[in-house]
Amino acid sequence: MYNYKDIRRVHLEVSTRCNAACPDCPRNLRGVDVFDTYPVLDMTLAQVQEIFSAEFIQQLDNLLINGNYGDFVTARDGLEIVRYFKSVNPDIKIQISTNASAKPKIWSELGRLGITVYFRIDGLQDTHKLYRQNTDFDFVLDNAKKFIATGGYAIWNMIAFSHNLHQVEACRQLSKELGFGQFQLIDQGRNTMPVFTPDQRLSHVIGDYQGPVDFDELYEINQTYKVDPWGQVRNESSNREISCYAKAISEVYVAANGEVYPCCWLGFYPRHTDRHASNPQLKQIMTPNNALEVGLESAVSWFNRIEESWSLASVPAGKIFACNKNCGTKEL
Repeated sequence: MYNYKDIRRVHLEVSTRCNAACPDCPRNLRGVDVFDTYPVLDMTLAQVQEIFSAEFIQQLDNLLINGNYGDFVTARDGLEIVRYFKSVNPDIKIQISTNASAKPKIWSELGRLGITVYFRIDGLQDTHKLYRQNTDFDFVLDNAKKFIATGGYAIWNMIAFSHNLHQVEACRQLSKELGFGQFQLIDQGRNTMPVFTPDQRLSHVIGDYQGPVDFDELYEINQTYKVDPWGQVRNESSNREISCYAKAISEVYVAANGEVYPCCWLGFYPRHTDRHASNPQLKQIMTPNNALEVGLESAVSWFNRIEESWSLASVPAGKIFACNKNCGTKEL
């Protein structure tokens, strides 16, 4: 697939903690934290320094700090980790994707470091909170202002929902007034769902959702879903030609506990859970992949077995489902 010396980009999860409760996040079930499917932890500066040597960082072009479960603003050593990468490789391009609703003291310093931040702001004050639960719209904007004022490049990233589409142009205009470098409207398919309070009461419905609104019923459905999470979808996408995103840009994904995967779509902690459809497949072909235990170079050595699964029927795991779903192109 590619080897250690080919890597030019790192996608790094610095925490599995999050201050928000977005209802489509894999950390929870529609706003309720019910899944014991991932380790709850932060990656420390010392661990980053152990995984990423100065020599390796100097070969990198890009660092994206994001993740499947956590948010940068919850990471204990987030700012120090950014400083470390910049001190070793001043030319590295660093991007952070965050809800930005915490740690007001760090934003001016982040701006001075000359990085890019994707501020996830899904509407104006009345609509932003409908998906970005537990975040504060005004607080986020204040943090963005501090970041921009000291030279940071800010991107307003807005998910399109039926409840905020009427505010797109107002958000775009506000982003210009505040000094954001870009405004991006994205559609991630998060268009219809029920949203529950932490004590499992229905809060509101997003989009034209018509399914169960009793949490216990939804939970039982989800438990059944975990047996074969993708069902018919798995079968329909089982024979596509793969155009691997991670291979194309020479990127690896490093999870907050040090485990290494080609991309975030495969990085849902398969050693801990079978909840995601690819995890049982990956368990059959993975070799030790925790960079804190075996080193980063050894942790990527199993990636070629993934590429073999795309074309060789003899590979026990079969073609990896997430590869088909996210990087599959034409049918073979």
